[in-house]
Amino acid sequence: MILFKTTDEQKVRLYEFATLMKNNGLAARFIASAVEVAKIYEGAFDLFCLWADEEDNNEKENLISIIQVEIDEFHEQPKKPVKKPYIKHSDLESIAKDVKKFKAHLKNEVDKWGGITKLSKKTGIPQPSLSRFFSSDIKKRSW
Repeated sequence: MILFKTTDEQKVRLYEFATLMKNNGLAARFIASAVEVAKIYEGAFDLFCLWADEEDNNEKENLISIIQVEIDEFHEQPKKPVKKPYIKHSDLESIAKDVKKFKAHLKNEVDKWGGITKLSKKTGIPQPSLSRFFSSDIKKRSW
């Protein structure tokens, strides 16, 4: 979502739209959440405008569904920046060894279970793709 700052005029329009929504029987919790999002997200504000101008009830319901998606996505956003894992350059060789070891163990388990062909049939992954995966080696890069 791209944040934007609503003007005082836009806020007044939002409150007018909120009153219309309340008069149309929409839940106060939905309206409050929608206003919160529309104050900082222009797309949600535009959906309010479309809803207010729409005369077809089915289309109004569709717009309400879209506004609800925007509310849900807003609430799913992390409240602060997420720190991503960092892999040190010096750790790459060790990680490559671990991956090789895991692939060898996985191949042994697949062989005990019935082989690549059986795995292919059960998973829907093409047999040549599985064969390439298990036979490919992690090539030492110029790290």
